[in-house]
Parts: sequence; C-alpha cells; structure tokens
Amino acid sequence: MKKFLGMIALVAVVMFSFAGSSFAWDSYWSKEKWPEGKANGVVPPCGVNVLPLGGDDILQATVDTYCGLNPGKYRSFINPAVKKIYDSNGTKYPDGITAILELKDIKAAFVTSHKGGKPVYDAISLETGKSIASKDKGHPLNPETCANCHASYNKACIKRGYTCGNR
Repeated sequence: MKKFLGMIALVAVVMFSFAGSSFAWDSYWSKEKWPEGKANGVVPPCGVNVLPLGGDDILQATVDTYCGLNPGKYRSFINPAVKKIYDSNGTKYPDGITAILELKDIKAAFVTSHKGGKPVYDAISLETGKSIASKDKGHPLNPETCANCHASYNKACIKRGYTCGNR
C-alpha cells in the first residue's frame, strides 16, 4: 500500500506558500508554461494485476495504494527550472517545487519539492490549493507514504533525485 507514488513520481509537497490563500494555478504552476513530465496515464481500478499487462512493481503498488481513492487519469508537470535535471535522471535538485502530478478525477495534485537536497511531498486540493495530506500513518495521502514508496524498488527513484516519473 505504501508504494504508489513511485510510479507517479511525483507525489507531493510544499503547500507552505499556499497556506491560507485562495488557489490560482498560475501562482503555483502553469500548465501552459510547465512542460509535461513522463508520468501520464490512468491508475487502474482496484484488483487489477498490471504485471501481466506490462506494468511494473511501482505501478502495481500505485494501484494497490490508491485503490480506495480511485484517482483515474493523471498528468505530470515539471518545473521548467529543473527540466534538464529531470530529463537526465539527475539527482541534485535545487530548493523549490520539482514536479506536480495532477489527478483531475479526484481534484487533487501530488507535489514533489526539494529542500536542502531532500524531497518534500504533499497532496493539495485542485479547488482550494490547500494541503489535503493526511496525518494518519499508512494513509495514501500521508507524505510518509509517498516517501516510503519513493525510497523503495531498488532505489529506482532515489537514483533520480526521488522523482519516479522519469524512470
């Protein structure tokens, strides 16, 4: 269950700058200005075994972890300031937002940011821009769930600066 964000790479962070403000995509990220990342598709519904369909362990963990949320389609966006690092599977990201995973069906976005070379994850509401991260251990929207997944799977995401969608 703790594994989803691996596939999606981008799970979540940094709503610090948004606390208490109304949400406007252009002040956080711009779909028109941020290039799309490699993580784009659909999270299959509960019970689907993606391995015989060509999926990998990270995608299977994504299905299992987010099954109850039924996230549906997703698209990723990469901060243009870090696009070269992302494209080269780099590991050293500057402080700030690295990537966004947009989940329109559940009106949420997962954010991966970096601070002091370490990843920071969050889940935000697409409607309000406020964090919807859970404090409940093991919950799919708990940033620790994101961190555990991003550190798993033979360190595939760690090798890419804790981003997984560029693997």
